[in-house]
Amino acid sequence: MNALILMTRVPIAGMTKTRLMKIFTGTECAQLQQCFLLDLFKMLNKIRKTVDIYITYTPEKSFYLVDHIIPSFIDSFPQQGDDLGNRMNNAIEKLLNKGYSKVILIGSDIPSLQPEDISKAYEELENNDICLGPTNDGGYYLIGMKKNCKKIFNNNLKWGNKSVFEATLAIANNLGYNVGLTTKLNDIDEKEDIEDLIKRVKRGEFNTKLLPYNTVNFIENKWGDVPSAKRYIK
Repeated sequence: MNALILMTRVPIAGMTKTRLMKIFTGTECAQLQQCFLLDLFKMLNKIRKTVDIYITYTPEKSFYLVDHIIPSFIDSFPQQGDDLGNRMNNAIEKLLNKGYSKVILIGSDIPSLQPEDISKAYEELENNDICLGPTNDGGYYLIGMKKNCKKIFNNNLKWGNKSVFEATLAIANNLGYNVGLTTKLNDIDEKEDIEDLIKRVKRGEFNTKLLPYNTVNFIENKWGDVPSAKRYIK
């Protein structure tokens, strides 16, 4: 059996999506993060018969804020570790130790993620040690493996930096790991990412895909028709 981990911060005003506080309040950023989660839960519901699904969260004491929205098919556990790399490694290692054949971890910043993007990642792990899902800003939203590859989360990596994906590839190559790639996508960290998502919706990209309805509806409710968003974006 395979496993998937959704890694997230608990949506707390002023502590999540802080780079979007140029256009949203702290409370709105937390609400938007919750919309991301709701859309990802909807997507994960499509694959739950083929994979065991977990959510790992921080901060631990604030879990009660999201406990009521997490579907019953998702198990949960708190994040452990001093930095992002340690927390990702510990989460993946936890499930590999449970006996899962392939473990994939995804971030919570890509509400438009599709079931086929996840399927492709598992397929890439058939013939590779690691799978990565790169983002257009130079990071990655997905990492998967079949055995513990702890050294891939090098302490010298500058998490959140635009070179994380390339640096991780270099580490993997130096360690002799084969790396497969799944779909390259845009995460939502900046105001430009909000614009990009709405443009994709308007040009019909999601007519044949799963629409991140909660996220899109939230943005449109805050900005009205999408062109009016320009008054927030200087």
